[in-house]
Amino acid sequence: MIRIQLNQEERKQLERFRKQSSSKNSEKALMVLMNADGNSAQIIAQKVKRNAHTVRMWLKRYLAKGIAGLERQQPPGRPRQKRESSNQLIKELLTKSPQEFNYPDAVWSIPLIRHYLQASHGLKVSKDTITRGLKNLGYSYKRPSQTVPPQAPSAEEKKEAKIKMINDIEKLTQDSLCEILFSDESHFSTEPYLIRGWFKKRWPPQDSRFQKKRTLHHVWLLKSKKWAFLLEAIQAG
Repeated sequence: MIRIQLNQEERKQLERFRKQSSSKNSEKALMVLMNADGNSAQIIAQKVKRNAHTVRMWLKRYLAKGIAGLERQQPPGRPRQKRESSNQLIKELLTKSPQEFNYPDAVWSIPLIRHYLQASHGLKVSKDTITRGLKNLGYSYKRPSQTVPPQAPSAEEKKEAKIKMINDIEKLTQDSLCEILFSDESHFSTEPYLIRGWFKKRWPPQDSRFQKKRTLHHVWLLKSKKWAFLLEAIQAG
């Protein structure tokens, strides 16, 4: 029977290790603490719902190497090179749009990155490996939020386009062939598109208390045999 004896400092180290580690490593530290409290490997296995052989293995590793024996051991060799290669490819990939690689998506997702790495470079990596790589590169997953696409016209360009539209409509109304097909009022938001995906972390984060107000648009359509114009009036929300 394995029975671990802990002094006060060793117990504090294990408690700190539990709080700072992943759930799996935290569970290993709990096994050691439970054994030090007098629980056998069989009882620990029942409580944490693990095989008794697994519990004994981690208890023996702690006795042999201390807390270092509870850490996840990374296998040497090719897997590390594979991760480094995939991370470098991901870093370069996220500077471009998926549409440049004939994907219909506007932003990169984990399945999309995984498909690209395998299809284009023959790298077969798991979702967890890609997620860890993205976080190590300083990226975080951004849930749907408002953003302006880079190709969107500026406020000045929009203003000039509207002035030209109004001038063209004024000319058309002088033509006897011009007919107003309908006059209806529609309301829609001109807020930027909603997108989600992996983006570089920003600091400091945006303050959600100071968000731009929405705007409402009233739209009219004027159409002749040759031309169709959309007239809109903007009203601040």
